[in-house]
Amino acid sequence: MKKLNLLKHILLMSVLIYMLCGCDADVFNITTDSFRNSNYTNDSNSPISTYLASKPDFSEYVKLLNYSDMFNALNQSTSGVSFTAFAPTNEAMKDFYKRCGVDSLTQLSKDYAKAFVLYHTVEDSILPDAFVLKSYVKNLSSDKLNITIDTLKTGEAWLNNQGHVVQMGLSAYNGKIYVLSKAMTPLVETIYDRLTKAKNSEIMRQAVDATGWKKQLSAILDTTVNKQRERTVIKKSFTFLNVTDDVFVKNDINSLNDLKKKLKDRDSRGLSEDSLLREYVAYHILDNAYTIRDFCRMTESNNTRIWNTSANNQVFSITYDSLALNEGDRCIINSAGSKAGFITGNSDLLAKNGYIHELDSWLPVYEPSQARIIWDLADYPDIKNLVSSEYYQPSAPTSSEYSCQISSASCFNYEMGGSGTNNHSYGDIDYVTCKSNLSKANNLDRVVFNVGYMGSVEMKTPTIIKGKYKVELTIVYLTDHDFMRQQADSNGGLLKISFDNMTTYTAPYTKVTSASPGVYTSTIFDQIEFNKTASHSFKLVVLDPAASTNSHFSLQIDCITFIPVKD
Repeated sequence: MKKLNLLKHILLMSVLIYMLCGCDADVFNITTDSFRNSNYTNDSNSPISTYLASKPDFSEYVKLLNYSDMFNALNQSTSGVSFTAFAPTNEAMKDFYKRCGVDSLTQLSKDYAKAFVLYHTVEDSILPDAFVLKSYVKNLSSDKLNITIDTLKTGEAWLNNQGHVVQMGLSAYNGKIYVLSKAMTPLVETIYDRLTKAKNSEIMRQAVDATGWKKQLSAILDTTVNKQRERTVIKKSFTFLNVTDDVFVKNDINSLNDLKKKLKDRDSRGLSEDSLLREYVAYHILDNAYTIRDFCRMTESNNTRIWNTSANNQVFSITYDSLALNEGDRCIINSAGSKAGFITGNSDLLAKNGYIHELDSWLPVYEPSQARIIWDLADYPDIKNLVSSEYYQPSAPTSSEYSCQISSASCFNYEMGGSGTNNHSYGDIDYVTCKSNLSKANNLDRVVFNVGYMGSVEMKTPTIIKGKYKVELTIVYLTDHDFMRQQADSNGGLLKISFDNMTTYTAPYTKVTSASPGVYTSTIFDQIEFNKTASHSFKLVVLDPAASTNSHFSLQIDCITFIPVKD
């Protein structure tokens, strides 16, 4: 039997794919393949590629494996390494070629063919019983493949609403094979790539170019540096609200110059055309990746929600219409202004760095009325990148708590108290998920601060629409906190809280009404007024000496809520 000494790195399809797949680079290495130009086999059993080669219905995918020099790679295995291959049938491959506008695989580049294989392969052998319980898997391109089980057809499922699984868990020597009757399109394009290739979005593409957003919408990775000079490489994620040329034309905008002129005609602030164009483009970009379902889910409970945009101090509202039949019609942007809706069939377009949604209106910048704002302290892109995607803001309570240190996130500027801390259960700042007894927590998570007596944390709030608000603090209470609730060896977690120059003092754990673990809310400002629509400086200082002396002390914050106060 031939034996292959598996090395730890792979030359991926290009620098771009290499950067994105670095975390999976220990899977296989085609650059040092001693069997290159010949097919590696295992005499004991058939590994994945060999198994597929023995089945006529996969002959086209096998040709692609050979063409991309990935046949041997998918055959290889070492101790602890196995694969799940989502293998398209011949008909699925022919359908994919048609969607790509080619007649055969030789009209695809070898780099693209490699990307196709990586996109359709997962490290680890997944049994069908485990597969049907998963909400997603992560492939060798470091992309999530969302799993939707077909409730009408037993044993079938969809991957990213595109790949159709029709048979699960065929066994090979080095993993499992899931048969696809429809293949997936690999994610090799950024939002900007997709915008450029679209034939109906020339005005918006020109606006992106003119305002300097091309570089950011083409970015996939970025490096952030916090106050402690710690560098963190993060994956960039955006949501881009696209306006097509047809929609612009309906609003008498036939060119980029027409768009500039229309923005200038509407302006009452005396800004230049270039400044207004930069603001307009940024208004259509969110600094996180959201699907239409995300917009609906996060708006439904409050009817109307304010969403931050990349435009300085500019937000839009989404109003949830529960009577709408289609999910895409349930979210209305700026319903009281120049409202816009999602064109469902042309939205949820997944790119390498986020989602593109097409709008039915040109969506000019508009300041909506005040609405309830829920500030989840974990809802920041750099926190999301530090937390395993499997656990970040789970859709259901977790069976056990997941904890991750996030003190390196650039959204925090914190100082440890001079006496340090006696609590070794948490880091300085941790992200923690919630079990069923804490199911009322927003997004089923919380941020735990463990910065000691006189320790402090500073953050920037989301953009808040000018006006008066009642402010509420929601915390997580555990049985370990009973000494804080009863103010035994503690003053209840006394905090000094400031928004800009407006300060108050609160002891949130003295407001807990039961000894049972749970999520509890108390008012920290009966009324506070923000004179302009903007993001504000938030700071908390821990004034409880127990933060440095008691091993059970921790400050666990779920969210801060701003509730409009009417005169």
